Amino acid sequence: MEKLCVIFGGASCEHDISIITAMQLCKNLEKKYKIEKIYLGLDNSLYMATQVTDISYFVDKKKIKLKPIMISGRKIYVKNVFWKKYCEIACLINCCHGGVGENGDLAGFCNVNDIPYTSADCLPSHIAMDKSLAKKLLDGIVPTVSGVQVDEENFEEKVKYIRENLNDDLIVKPNSLGSSIGVKACNKMNFTEQIEAIFLLNDSALVENRIEDMEEYNQACFVSNGEIKLSAIENPISKSKFLSFDEKYLSGKTKGTDRILPAKISLNMEKRINDYTVLIYKTLKLNGLVRIDYIYDKLNDILYFNEVNTIPGSMAFYLYEPLGIDYISLIESLIENVKDNKKYSYFDTAVLRKKLL
Repeated sequence: MEKLCVIFGGASCEHDISIITAMQLCKNLEKKYKIEKIYLGLDNSLYMATQVTDISYFVDKKKIKLKPIMISGRKIYVKNVFWKKYCEIACLINCCHGGVGENGDLAGFCNVNDIPYTSADCLPSHIAMDKSLAKKLLDGIVPTVSGVQVDEENFEEKVKYIRENLNDDLIVKPNSLGSSIGVKACNKMNFTEQIEAIFLLNDSALVENRIEDMEEYNQACFVSNGEIKLSAIENPISKSKFLSFDEKYLSGKTKGTDRILPAKISLNMEKRINDYTVLIYKTLKLNGLVRIDYIYDKLNDILYFNEVNTIPGSMAFYLYEPLGIDYISLIESLIENVKDNKKYSYFDTAVLRKKLL
């Protein structure tokens, strides 16, 4: 029997946020569908978690006792004494923030196993996770804030470049992590300390000029019946120079943070954001539901691309509510518009029939 499956977790700093997104999704969809839950452990092993209904079950990772599973060619096998077929996957809803779930690895696994899935394909996912790479590919297409990627092997060289070429006020962030983890406002006196701290979490850091007088805007989009469906635009409200992890997830707000939704912006600004979102989505060949984040430099009237989130928190459902699209309708649209899996073909070259050895 084919089943709608939700996957979440994974070896990522955003592991716990992924659990919240998945359980929230299941709570909504279980009103209409029978859902199978797949938990991706901190070791990236797969487990069946359909019976778990309370988020608190995952608080103490040492106490998690779930049955291991194996996936092969759309089929899920559960391990008891032997591996036994459990069900077939009709569609996999990806709720994994960060790590292998968002960097394209899981998409590649699904492609090889011919599993339909709701998130972006391998290459676009990898590009979106690599903030520096995404900015380079979009350079000249949309404005991007000046910045430098710093790796351990080029640390001294890049630090010297930053001191000589960037502004005194800086933002230092992990190059391939989300949810504002490790993001810090710095200056040229202390930015190297934050880079070294980031190296404990991520292979590289991204150092950018800090825009002091700014606003943040976010917009989600996905393809429905061949057309890009834009969400309302939100204006996150932060008490600090940037939206921190605590403000996004530990503020006690049911949707993560204070925000103005829809954002109180001019028709001209709305059009700029709409146009950029469509342009970025097409340029990076994205698919599935994504959220694109912007920084607006109020002093110089420049709208900068900040980053793409290919697995947005809470599936960005709240951004579609002002348009009259509820949670279930949004997810159903994603499932109905799942991109066809890549086709792998074989051509007999007759080379094996030749005596080459």
